[in-house]
Amino acid sequence: MKDPAPHPGFPVSATSMLIAAARRHLKQVISGLVEPLGLTPHQFWALLLLREIGPQTLTDLASHMWLDHPTTSRLVHALQDLGYLSIQPHPQQGRRVLIQILPERQAEVDRLAEQAEVFRSELEAGVTPEEKAAFREMMRKLLLNLEGLQAKYRGHRRDDL
Repeated sequence: MKDPAPHPGFPVSATSMLIAAARRHLKQVISGLVEPLGLTPHQFWALLLLREIGPQTLTDLASHMWLDHPTTSRLVHALQDLGYLSIQPHPQQGRRVLIQILPERQAEVDRLAEQAEVFRSELEAGVTPEEKAAFREMMRKLLLNLEGLQAKYRGHRRDDL
């Protein structure tokens, strides 16, 4: 299969612009898949993650989703309100809660996971395992760099830049 011609801006686009474009397109495609079900892309990803790794504390779920606590808390409570999740006191960790998919919604989440697998295979079509590994390593480095930049630029005013 011949690669289609790249977007005209692709050869000169900064890495950050390419990441932003990929994120935007990914969110649009996932929105089309899950909005008919009354879900947002982040809610969809949270359900898939909980299905993959099992019950999680809020801290662990936030970490796995690359989100802060307040955002994750709102996300989890919205899914609880939609009847997908149970939030119970953690049996071993005092003040923490344990978040899990309700058994009566498991089959529906399993169907979502099947759709997600089809989407992932379509998204990654033509990408070799070596390319995936190289991409993950690059993203790891960029995320580490961004963590440092967040601290560096937090609180900057426009006049400072």
